[in-house]
Amino acid sequence: MDRTWKLKGKGLDERKIIAAGIAIAANYDGVRVEVEREDPEFITLFFTVPTQHETDKNADVEITIYDMGKDGIVLSLEADAADNNAVWDDASQLAEDLADTFEGAPLDM
Repeated sequence: MDRTWKLKGKGLDERKIIAAGIAIAANYDGVRVEVEREDPEFITLFFTVPTQHETDKNADVEITIYDMGKDGIVLSLEADAADNNAVWDDASQLAEDLADTFEGAPLDM
C-alpha cells in the first residue's frame, strides 16, 4: 500500500529538501539521511533507521519527491522501495514528517 501527498510549493528546492531531511532524522535516535538528486524531476531521501532485529542491521527507507510540472509536487512512499515494507511504521512516520514540513495533503490513489 503506497502513500502519496501533494506538497505546497513550486519546483524542487533541493536545499530545503536536504534541510528538512536532516532535521527529521535528527528527531530520531540513530536515524541518518542521504539525499540524492537522481534526475531533474525528482529527489530521493534515503533514511537509515535502526531495527529491532537480532542481527542489529539497519533498514533503508526510501522516500521520493517528484516535480510533476503543472500538476505540482508529490511525495511518494512506495512499499516495495528499499526496506520500506519491512519497517513500514517507521517509513510512514518519516514520510508523514516530511509531508508535514512541506504542508502536504494526502492523495488517494
